[in-house]
Amino acid sequence: MAGVRCKEGIRVLADSAVKLEAEPEDLEIFLFSNDFTITAATVDSDLTEITTNGGELMTLTKASFAAATDADPSVSRWNGATGAVWTITGNLTIYGWAVRWVTSQKILIAENWGVNTVVNGNTVAVNPCDIKFPVAM
Repeated sequence: MAGVRCKEGIRVLADSAVKLEAEPEDLEIFLFSNDFTITAATVDSDLTEITTNGGELMTLTKASFAAATDADPSVSRWNGATGAVWTITGNLTIYGWAVRWVTSQKILIAENWGVNTVVNGNTVAVNPCDIKFPVAM
């Protein structure tokens, strides 16, 4: 008989993937300025990071991630309350955002919104999102 994956263990694995693996200040979210189709094979060098005009990267700490729950143990939610907000200080063309590990530069999650031209004084927000791990129950 095959072993059965238990919710409690899967919850710990999901948390480990983002919270325990991530040392403080070890994850970051950034905006990118190129129109790139995000796939499972997307890597950091595929995305052109915005580094000026208020669009600089932000650090995500362990506290930025909510714990996975027994109700859905394969999900960890980052920035559960507010998301990430940038106030733009110039004109920028933004296509999307990504979260990566600082040291390895490996992309954890990313999204392309399509072209978004943001002018001085406007804000850009990334709403909280679930990171769901493909674990069959």
